[in-house]
Order: sequence, then C-alpha cells, then structure tokens
Amino acid sequence: MMPKHCFLGFLISVFLTGVAGTQPAHESLKPQRVQFQSRNFHNILQWKPGRSLTGNSSVYFVQYKIYGQRQWKNKEDCWGTQELFCDLTSETSDIQEPYYGRVRAASAGSYSEWSMTPRFTPWWERAKGL
Repeated sequence: MMPKHCFLGFLISVFLTGVAGTQPAHESLKPQRVQFQSRNFHNILQWKPGRSLTGNSSVYFVQYKIYGQRQWKNKEDCWGTQELFCDLTSETSDIQEPYYGRVRAASAGSYSEWSMTPRFTPWWERAKGL
C-alpha cells in the first residue's frame, strides 16, 4: 500500500505538470495563417481560428522569440486571450532583429499544437511596404 504522503506528492506533481485534465493536441484547434502585420513599425501578430473553432469558446496563448534564441517568451497580455491578434510592438522593437511568433489554442480542456510565423524582420517588412 502506498503511503498517503507519496500519493499526495504524485497528485501535486500531476497537477503542476498539467497532465490532469488535458487532452491530446487536436489538429482541428490549431490556429491558422499566423503572421505578423506591420505598419509604421507597429507589429501585430494575427491569426485565424482552427477549423473546429467557432465563436468565443476558445482561448489563445502567444509566445515570441528572437531568431537564434532557444527560449520562447510568453506575452503576458496575450496569455489566455480570446482575441485573434496580439500587439508585439514592444517585444519587436529592434527593427533589424528577426523574430518569430507562435500561437496555441485551447478549448474545453484540449490544446492545439503551436502555429508559428515565418521569420519576421520589422525593418524588412517596412522596406517592402514603401
């Protein structure tokens, strides 16, 4: 028989790792057409909902990173948002640095895989628009 404290430790570890209550990733939830839109160095990450999502039943999680970095950073203002966009202007302020953004959807305890943007360089996007 397992001692109570071992079982309690197991339950806490399951809760902290997020294993309990999550379903496998669903391709139909995965955000579509994730891309940066840039106008006058105001950089907005935009996306479309996954194929199975309609209405406001889902939330989205946004991360970003500089090209070459390993670690993704959460965008706190867009962590659990119901919007289909996220302002990353402050996070992409070095106009010559290339960036990536990515979005993940969640609905009814199921999570999508991450959808990532193509590489985005604010200066290059501005130059293309001239």
